[in-house]
Amino acid sequence: MTDLADQNHRLRRFSRAMARITGLSILLMSAGTILIFALPDLTRSLLLARLGGIGANLQITPGRAIAGAAVMAVPIGVMLYGMWQVRALFLDFAQGSVFTPATARRLRDFAAAVLLQAALGPLSSTALLIAFTISNPPGSRQLGIALSINDYIALIVGGVLLAVAWVMAEATRIADENASIV
Repeated sequence: MTDLADQNHRLRRFSRAMARITGLSILLMSAGTILIFALPDLTRSLLLARLGGIGANLQITPGRAIAGAAVMAVPIGVMLYGMWQVRALFLDFAQGSVFTPATARRLRDFAAAVLLQAALGPLSSTALLIAFTISNPPGSRQLGIALSINDYIALIVGGVLLAVAWVMAEATRIADENASIV
């Protein structure tokens, strides 16, 4: 096997494995989302993860759990969409489709989902705090914003992926142009 053929084989094998992992992740995230809001202890863990110490003291009633689920539906939906796009990208790679308009679009859409997650992190934290304290009497409602290094990393990674998607789209366009000349 030539070196190029060996690299293509490794890319295809890796991509098949990653497509399975992302597919499993989509299933686990979907099931986990349902479980989090069905079980109060898991909801409390989510609040602690998103809001820090503030989340430890919040009462979890059925109404607040529903409000929390509604708030988290947006970032979870964006995350699931991004995972769906990256899974499709890996499936394309596994079939040998690397520099195509479809793969560039999928990478761009995944990058957009990662960038959107960077903005949704602090917004969803704030919305969760409002959702869990809005029914409190005046004076005990809370408003806060939680910023995380993960939000910053998502911003940087999403930006890098978006730039790579643009480069990939341009490389595909140039390759198509060169192929039409010959």
